[in-house]
Amino acid sequence: MLSRERVLMALNHQEPDRVPMDFGGTSFTGIQVTAYESLKKHLGIETPSVLASKRAQLVVVEDAIKDRLHTDVAGIDLNPPASLPRATGLPANTSVDEWGVHWLSGARGEHTATNSPLAGMETAAEVEAYSSWPDPADPARYAGLREQALGLKSQGQRAISVNLGCQIASQARNMRGYEQWCMDFILNPVLAEAIMRKIMMLDLVMAEQALAVIGDLVDVVVVSDDLATQNGPMMSPAIYRKIIKPLQQELFGFIKARTKAKLFYHCCGAASFFLEDLLEAGIDILNPVQVSATNMQPEYLKKKYGDRVTFWGGVDTQHLLPYGSPMEVADGVKRLIDTMAPGGGFILATVHVVRPEVPPENLIALFDTALEYGRYK
Repeated sequence: MLSRERVLMALNHQEPDRVPMDFGGTSFTGIQVTAYESLKKHLGIETPSVLASKRAQLVVVEDAIKDRLHTDVAGIDLNPPASLPRATGLPANTSVDEWGVHWLSGARGEHTATNSPLAGMETAAEVEAYSSWPDPADPARYAGLREQALGLKSQGQRAISVNLGCQIASQARNMRGYEQWCMDFILNPVLAEAIMRKIMMLDLVMAEQALAVIGDLVDVVVVSDDLATQNGPMMSPAIYRKIIKPLQQELFGFIKARTKAKLFYHCCGAASFFLEDLLEAGIDILNPVQVSATNMQPEYLKKKYGDRVTFWGGVDTQHLLPYGSPMEVADGVKRLIDTMAPGGGFILATVHVVRPEVPPENLIALFDTALEYGRYK
């Protein structure tokens, strides 16, 4: 069975020949450069690595690695805009993104928003007048995307994902500052909604432009918005339903009207607190399935939601992958497959991007075990 056939069957809650696997097929299932270099050295691969994100130190996972690990997904990212904001006098480890947010980056890929350009604003008019909103229609973002997708399609192997980003709540949090963003829900909900609606309107333009170019060629559309911490939700479900959910419903409906691709939604942490609402809003896939978070046990998720959503992820990157032995990793993968694989609706991947402390032997154990053990009978 071809990789794309395998993924599509799983996404349609059917059992293919084996559990599909993803490594580097989305912006949330990749690997940081230090860990990647260790993996390549372990495998005897000497090609130069290419950074996909300097801020997060993530790499483009090469086909040679995907072939060795027998993974089933290829990813496409939108291009950066033609020009980015410039700021002088910043430390060498600080960058500015296209939204005007400053990011402090560590050598191991840690990155923290250090400047929130909307922090001092009090009215929706001030938000609208902000001078550094990005241009979502910039043609540079979409240049060459169709050719890239057609190239992947001509190979006829892997399923194709496209990362649209389209963060509403997370982008507002970065631009407003975490503390102020949380307080806005209670003290100034009109402003909170205005900021997120402005961001969503820009996302709609990017989604429309991108899907006009490649919406007929991709199998999965990737969006994201972190709503939870490891221990629970960032805001009450009632606030989510009142302010954020209507915006997400509008965005998700807009995307799904323009492509037959499945909608992949990334939310770190205890996402189960919002999963019923997210399904109503239109998601098809939940990532990363952070199994170490509250109410994210695989048994609970599969039993309650397994016939309505595809789980994409699940291999623990907090404890098992960095600190377990290869045998412990193999045993953990087997238990995850036993729980999540029946009836389809499962794509195996790491919970988060692979960090430098993960030994290459554990990655090999993960994918080799899944290849052999994950076969449907």
